[in-house]
Amino acid sequence: MLEIQVESSTDASAELAEREGLVGKLCLPSALRGILRWREGKVDEAAELFQRAYELAEQVGWSELAFQALFGLATARRDSGDLAGATAALDSAIDVCERAGLIAQSIQATGARAVILALADRSQAAQETANEAAELADRLHYPIGRAAALEARGASAGNADEGAALLLEAEEAWSSLDRPLEAARSRLLAGQRLTETDPGRARELLETAAVESERLGVPHLARRARALATP
Repeated sequence: MLEIQVESSTDASAELAEREGLVGKLCLPSALRGILRWREGKVDEAAELFQRAYELAEQVGWSELAFQALFGLATARRDSGDLAGATAALDSAIDVCERAGLIAQSIQATGARAVILALADRSQAAQETANEAAELADRLHYPIGRAAALEARGASAGNADEGAALLLEAEEAWSSLDRPLEAARSRLLAGQRLTETDPGRARELLETAAVESERLGVPHLARRARALATP
């Protein structure tokens, strides 16, 4: 019911902005629609909406929303299997952060980039990027940045057991920040890291990540976790 209300409100805002020619006012509705489509598992539609939100935000110089749109675009592309596209979106997000001085957001983007590189089996680049995120987080003392850096280090660690331990630490950090979806993602990644070295523990982590993803209303992540848990 809440998502239907958000959708209706977002549609009304977008229609008004289009009618009045208010380009800047279209940024947020497009980004919100992207989030809703992503939660529904319609990742290609989500990517299109995030791309539009980014382009509109760039037109009006709204750097914070441009960053959020690019971060959403990277997430949608990652979930569609387009890891190169996800990396490119995060590269653009980091560029936005550098231009606008968004240091805290740059840690999130850098950490997410390390995770994507690890998923793409680009181990050395992933570790270098994760170290960069960790250095930034240490300097800034930003709690969300610390959680993102822990996740990045866990995803890119050379040893699977050490990586899983760091990812579970990241899960705790996200949970303490009341970010349950990020926490579930870290748990999923921890399970994925252990699929070869500790299959039993991996299945346990992946199943609980799936249950939590379903509870949070993101069924496509639950399906992904269960697919990874299937031998």
